[in-house]
Amino acid sequence: MSTPLSFRPRQDTLPPDEGSWHGDAQSFELRVLSKESDVSDATALRLRAYQAIGYDVSSDNGKYTDRFDALPTTVLLGAYDQGRLVGSVRLCFNHPWQTVSSLPCGPYYPALKEVKSKVDGALVEVSRLSIEPGVSNTSYRTTLYAFLVRAALTAAQAAEVSMLLIATRPDWVKFYKYMLGFQPIGEPALYPPGDFKITLLGGSLKQAETRQKLQNRFFKITPEEVASMRVAIQPALAASAVRDDDDKVAVPA
Repeated sequence: MSTPLSFRPRQDTLPPDEGSWHGDAQSFELRVLSKESDVSDATALRLRAYQAIGYDVSSDNGKYTDRFDALPTTVLLGAYDQGRLVGSVRLCFNHPWQTVSSLPCGPYYPALKEVKSKVDGALVEVSRLSIEPGVSNTSYRTTLYAFLVRAALTAAQAAEVSMLLIATRPDWVKFYKYMLGFQPIGEPALYPPGDFKITLLGGSLKQAETRQKLQNRFFKITPEEVASMRVAIQPALAASAVRDDDDKVAVPA
């Protein structure tokens, strides 16, 4: 089943604006999604979100997914508001002995190979961040976006990765540069679905931790949150390898 997490961003209130789904709650609920129906809801939300921002995508089953969603080293996080899924983000972990082709972004950013060669530990790609298109309140959407980014940082700390990679649209590049100090890797590319060029940003976990503590108390992460996340994503951390055209296949530990 999907796992609720101890996750309490430091925010005083999220105002219940007219039309908001948030009511009087002070935070979203974060879950690691493993239940088939929850994953289905998240990939359906992803399709709706992509269509709403202009991607030319369609699906017979009402979901947008790819082979990386099913890998044992992939984690899907969901944000819930009063029991309703309102946002999700995908994390794909890459072990030191794997090639970049085991990451969704690998084939599209040639400069990543050199970057990985200089990194000693594991990497994690953060992508497919999707917000329910029915949410129109700007403040709500911004808070939800930051909540999901914070969740990804918590997972990176729990996994003790060396580097984070974030695939994002150009209009969010300034956010990651300012909040985390991340920098572009190579040139923007037609990362799938491929209708728009996507920027790949990268930075060390240590750099991100230092920067986010200085910038905003919302992003300060507690040891309790990291411990809860570590337990929830343990299956992905324990997987010793993933199937890829260029990688060997090993049985998950």
